Amino acid sequence: MNGTAADSDRVGPLPADQRILALDLLRGVAVLGILGTNIQHFAMFGGTVRNPTLYGNLEGANFWVYALTYTFGYQKFLPIFAMLFGAGLLLGAGRREAAGLDPVAFHYRRMTVLLFIGLIHAYLIWYGDILVAYALCGMVVFQFRRVSSRGLIALGIALLAASPVIRVLFFIVPGLLGGGGPDAGIEQFIADDLEAFRGPWIEQLRMRATYVLEGQTTGFAVVLFWRGCGLMAIGMGLYKLGVLTGQRSNRFYATLAGLALGIAVPLTVLGLTACALTGWDNDWLSFLSDQIIYWFGIVMSLAWISIVMLACRGGCRSWLGRSLAAVGRMALTNYLLQSLLCTFLFYGHGLGLYGSVDRTGQVAVVTGIWSLQLIVSPLWLRHFRYGPAEWLWRSLAYGRPQSLMIDPP
Repeated sequence: MNGTAADSDRVGPLPADQRILALDLLRGVAVLGILGTNIQHFAMFGGTVRNPTLYGNLEGANFWVYALTYTFGYQKFLPIFAMLFGAGLLLGAGRREAAGLDPVAFHYRRMTVLLFIGLIHAYLIWYGDILVAYALCGMVVFQFRRVSSRGLIALGIALLAASPVIRVLFFIVPGLLGGGGPDAGIEQFIADDLEAFRGPWIEQLRMRATYVLEGQTTGFAVVLFWRGCGLMAIGMGLYKLGVLTGQRSNRFYATLAGLALGIAVPLTVLGLTACALTGWDNDWLSFLSDQIIYWFGIVMSLAWISIVMLACRGGCRSWLGRSLAAVGRMALTNYLLQSLLCTFLFYGHGLGLYGSVDRTGQVAVVTGIWSLQLIVSPLWLRHFRYGPAEWLWRSLAYGRPQSLMIDPP
């Protein structure tokens, strides 16, 4: 994807505002799409994303909600978010260098601030935080920003490949040798989870800290570091190639979307079928189905990127296009807002609906939050330069309050 053959698909240099608009639009789609799968973690025991038979109704419409989410959403939008994070590293560094400023120190200040925001989010609000991992991965991947697009994509694939190898060597093989099998205490664990998150905030904190500590140690070392760095490197490569900024031809995006969907959808359905046939408790076959999601979720994310870029050709200036771009410009604010709204709806310090809303009901919650963010985000940006979380992030990174209000005409 480098050199003359790749450049022949470019539509030519686009104005900077159009490139930024394409990135914002993609980011908005990714943030909203992430909620579509995160909602199961917010609303019920998180293990039901991996094994839907552990808790909740899985009949009729509930089954189809799970199957469609698994096929088209699960691990499909987080890769886009991570790739865009990598692209943002290049964009930010380029702006600093164009202004004659050193980007390195400022970048590490930004990542340090994001790390602390993520830690607060993870321990005080929701255990499924991704910001800590992104901040740490961003510190590493930034060092490769001058590598060629082809080199970045190759590096990204190599980093992605490390996680499955680690899982096989340290978890799957020992589990098989030791007999494996389902966790006999899972019912009690689910009962403890339900009691904690239906209870007061301090009880939630104890359970949440347990989840977060595991995710930020074992989970980060085995999966999140390799996946995060790999996807960010690929995002940097795709940004250099103009794929993420709408600079490729319609034919390029249509071909990529068709190939990605044609490969990812059948294999994802195969992975879902394998999980069902094994009862979601056979270590080796479940690992194989996990790898289908791991790899072909990324392939599916390329289809979503291509579809958004094609839609952007004529729809960026529509109400929906502008609203999605506004959601993307306020991605950090909207990501954190989703956590605040959902934990209030489902956890004991709020309405306490945890474990009592089935999958079809969760669709209604997601639709409501999507609608709210699509309406509020453009209204906010009519008067303010940044979302409140973005403003705080920038102000702390610069070491002084940034101008927030838009100057009147």
